[in-house]
Amino acid sequence: MILRGISFFIFFVILFGHDSPYSLDKFKPVLNMSKLQAPKSSFNPLYSRHYGDFKDYSNKYFYLQDNKYMVFYMCGSHNRSELRFKNIWSVNTKIPKILEAEVKLFFLNAKREFTFLQIHADSTLKNAPIINKPLLRIVWRKEYHNLYNHLWAIIRISDSLLSNNYKKIDLGILQKDFFNVKIIVVKNMLKIYLNNKLKVKENVSYWQKYKNYFKAGVYLQDKGCAKVLFNRLFIKE
Repeated sequence: MILRGISFFIFFVILFGHDSPYSLDKFKPVLNMSKLQAPKSSFNPLYSRHYGDFKDYSNKYFYLQDNKYMVFYMCGSHNRSELRFKNIWSVNTKIPKILEAEVKLFFLNAKREFTFLQIHADSTLKNAPIINKPLLRIVWRKEYHNLYNHLWAIIRISDSLLSNNYKKIDLGILQKDFFNVKIIVVKNMLKIYLNNKLKVKENVSYWQKYKNYFKAGVYLQDKGCAKVLFNRLFIKE
């Protein structure tokens, strides 16, 4: 019985032995309007969380570090630890939809690529056009077109399921410290700022028939592990 109790304690510490990001006031607003998806998009009772249900919650893939940073960590191809924000909207919105983040990336042993910010189409709606694809992914890539360790904005340039055409825009080499990203969508225009410099300005009116939401965290496109720290995350929808 003693050994069984010790084993359970070790399991509990490994799985849940971290501080909760919800303990910091600066993260409460975004956590109140999001759910946690891990390690897949379907709900996992060990690692996922329903909308707004983050009080005293952490796990090995989602936790508070140094009493400052909200951490997302994951390993394995097509696995994720991400916040999926509840509100949905169209790109032709007249009210700006904004995501701002102060973030630091650790690619660890990620083999090729991982995503840390997204605009994703909602594929669960009834009586509405749906497509289970992201309009935008902001990613780290190990190498692309002879550029190593760069950030990229990957924008889907067709609204058709039959097309996999993307525009890839170089955002520059990954910085070693925290950096700022701001995404704005309003009146069919997508803008991306990196450290207050405009890097992307694209007309995305072709996407206006879909409803979308923001995502933030880590999603691996290939084998390996990656870790993302947020010092600040702000959503205006």
